[in-house]
Amino acid sequence: MAERLEDHLQCPTCLDIFKDPVILPCSHSLCRACLQQWKDKGQRSCPVCRKGFSLRDPPANLALRNICENLLVKSADMCSLHKEELKLFCLDHRELVCHICTNAEIHVGHKIWPFEEVVKGHHEELQKGLQRAKERLKDYNDCRENCNEQAEYIKFQRENVECKIKKDFEELRRFLNVKEKARLVAVRKEEKDKSRTMKKKIAALDRQMAALSNLIRSTEEQLASGNVSFMKKFKTAMSRIQELPEKPQLLPGGLLDEAKHVGNLKFKVWERMKETMAYRSVILDRNTAGPELSLSEDLCSVIWEDVQQQRPKNPERFQTWRSVLGAALASGRHVWDVEVGDNNSWAVGVVFGDPCFPEKMTGWTIEFCDGKYKKPNVHFGQWNPPVKVQWIRVEVDMNVRSMSFSVPLTNVELWNTKKLPDWPCNTKIYPYFETEHESPLKIIPIPPCVTTAIR
Repeated sequence: MAERLEDHLQCPTCLDIFKDPVILPCSHSLCRACLQQWKDKGQRSCPVCRKGFSLRDPPANLALRNICENLLVKSADMCSLHKEELKLFCLDHRELVCHICTNAEIHVGHKIWPFEEVVKGHHEELQKGLQRAKERLKDYNDCRENCNEQAEYIKFQRENVECKIKKDFEELRRFLNVKEKARLVAVRKEEKDKSRTMKKKIAALDRQMAALSNLIRSTEEQLASGNVSFMKKFKTAMSRIQELPEKPQLLPGGLLDEAKHVGNLKFKVWERMKETMAYRSVILDRNTAGPELSLSEDLCSVIWEDVQQQRPKNPERFQTWRSVLGAALASGRHVWDVEVGDNNSWAVGVVFGDPCFPEKMTGWTIEFCDGKYKKPNVHFGQWNPPVKVQWIRVEVDMNVRSMSFSVPLTNVELWNTKKLPDWPCNTKIYPYFETEHESPLKIIPIPPCVTTAIR
């Protein structure tokens, strides 16, 4: 049952069995398979010399294990067919071969390279792949860090948005409270005035009723008196009874005018709210703003600052341009006015494309830089207005695909195109703003108009 190493020098399978041999006190060695049988059968004797032992786990034969490992390594480098060292590599079969194998029919016409050169080439190729994997891992780490930044920034945005919502609704509540109090004061004032008038009317009626009651009583007493007394006072009594006061009349409009106070109340309050509201057809998108741009709380003005804002590098954000986009335009006609004021470096217009790839976006802008104005294309080039432009009006009609720039204060058209380029149906067009100056670019509000329609 015991195996001897010298009987299996050319057998890799047997050598593998001898990788963990044990040594018995009798100096005989066992392979792993024999040792397992030795334990399973419960025998405690050497299978070679039959000498008995009390050991259950004999010590490992380290010397024999080392010899086996060396022979295994050596056998792995040898050709199993020709017992020659494997020094060549067949590129067609992608396998190691010896110099005898190259002459075999199976490798005729194949590309045979020295094994060391193939190893070197593969090593370099694997190194390049490893480098790409490390770079890709770095990309994942960077993306994960950016996602963490965005997750934190989302909380910051939520707090800002909540604060703005509460502030706006507080202003609405304050406005409504003021209007409510004014309405209640008006109702109570009318109630007080008309109650006072009604009390005066009642007091006057009471006085007239008292005088009339006295007249009736005195007349009744005269009618009950004797004939002589009756005749003496008849003329006076008759004149008094004939001079009766006019029939009392109720006061018109004595009640509260409910229609004035509650008629279309909500609509009238809503109509008055337009005085406190500002509507802008374009709102800036903070998620696209470059790191050096600062937007107002209501997202209607932008300035350049020489300090980078702490914002995440989300795909839609301009990283190298000092630019910000407005919300994408829907179908229909859009008009917005931009106050450029004292800003000495700005561009206003529209762009279309994917915000995630700003370098591929195209569009038209009116620009002012280094004291020179520039229109959207080379054909028109620069122009010199008589006075510095303060406002720029941008008009886009998505239905007829036209666009124009003008100066709203003078109604002078600067540039127009009657045909916007054809783009894929899913391409969006965005208002565009660019600045490198501390003075703000402001989107001017449009006065709201409340109208009614009869159907």
